Amino acid sequence: MKKNLTILVLAITFSLQSQVKIGDNPTIIGSSSILELESTTSGLLITRLTTSQRDLIISPPNGLTVFNTQTNTMDVYRVDHWESTVYKNPNDKVVYVYSLSDLPAPSGSVITLDANSMYIFKGIVNISPYYLELNGANLKGIDPARDGVTSTVSGAILRSTSVSVFMQDLVIIPLSGATKAYDFNDVTGTKFCNLFSGNSVVEIGIPSLGVGQISGFKAATIIENYWKTADGLKVGGTMGKFCCAYTFITDLTAGSGIEFLTGLTIDDIDLSNNYFVYTGQKGVKLNAGASVNRGRMTTNMFRGVGSPLDGLDSYSLGWSMKQNTDIPDSRAYSFIYFNSNATVTSLPSATPNYYKIQGATTTIDQKRFTATNNRITYTGVDPLTGRVSVVVSANAPANNADFSIGIAKNGIMLTAPVSSMAAATNGQSFQIILNTETNLVNGDYIEVFIGRNNSNTSSLTVKELQFRVTD
Repeated sequence: MKKNLTILVLAITFSLQSQVKIGDNPTIIGSSSILELESTTSGLLITRLTTSQRDLIISPPNGLTVFNTQTNTMDVYRVDHWESTVYKNPNDKVVYVYSLSDLPAPSGSVITLDANSMYIFKGIVNISPYYLELNGANLKGIDPARDGVTSTVSGAILRSTSVSVFMQDLVIIPLSGATKAYDFNDVTGTKFCNLFSGNSVVEIGIPSLGVGQISGFKAATIIENYWKTADGLKVGGTMGKFCCAYTFITDLTAGSGIEFLTGLTIDDIDLSNNYFVYTGQKGVKLNAGASVNRGRMTTNMFRGVGSPLDGLDSYSLGWSMKQNTDIPDSRAYSFIYFNSNATVTSLPSATPNYYKIQGATTTIDQKRFTATNNRITYTGVDPLTGRVSVVVSANAPANNADFSIGIAKNGIMLTAPVSSMAAATNGQSFQIILNTETNLVNGDYIEVFIGRNNSNTSSLTVKELQFRVTD
């Protein structure tokens, strides 16, 4: 064996311009090959290395190839790094689309794509008068400004029913007033809709029905899209999550940038860092009859829109809004009071028992709270640490009168803190101030209680009460 290898090396060395054939039929060699291997029983076995061994190769040239025993991949050195091959399902196909003829044959008005294929569009492909039924196929472009699909079809150019959707770097151009870009629907609630970076819907002088509609889906994610259309996106059905971030929405002349339809039932909505730039239309619209368990809007930009919100606001239950232009930050707040109160608070028991201060309070303002007489009830969805501020004023009912106030939650006096006064003479006016915090969940209520600090048995009329709670 060693002798044969030596002869082969010598043959190659002394025949630098010759062709070399190893294996079966040694006298027959391909005219364009410098080295040919032929066998019906054996293969080529190249260098086998771990990742760390591979990385110890000094100054690898472009094209150097090894088999990585850790990842079971063929690794090729390219420019300044190693690239690994990835296992590919033999049923999967990549289809490059330059024209309508590269797509499956239409049936009626529909072109049904192969579910196991990735369709990569090169240039703007006009499929008029047809539409694409995605059928689980994935769509991509190379240049998101130059690669895409256009059509004059009535309805959506891209449609999908109860399969997952994946798109990236693709522009959709509706070419008629009856055309929209998307109609993606999942009635199973188990599929995903992913419109990743570089997807656009753009009108070219012909107003259309806009971006279209997404319904159902376990999760729909829209990241770094661009919509330049007469109308925005509509969201409906029964959904798990809807996320839209870093999307630029412009030139609307009808409808809203993002509209949540009547009948929508959804767990979570997350809108962040989107740009709504157009004149006179709505930004985000929540129709009556749409049910949202949790919603979040963070750092969205609204410029020129008629109204950033329609059908919801910063204080809508379940919603949190922070740092959006022209929208107040969400908060929880309640302020109630009374003046010149004449209702007596009875203190029947000796110290240290506390009793609710009696009197008819007036509500000044409240967000995510409701209030009745000396009772503030939290109605928000998320747990809250409430900052509580209380001021009470009265006149001492007897000599040596001494009182303390505290907060009761759900009818039970909190053990601490309380705030007390100094002993007063009969008729002397006094004021007690208390600032504290307490944790609240939906339905919890808090009240101001007062108690005696000595054996004085007189009841008390609290003339003034100011009672605030905020997040």
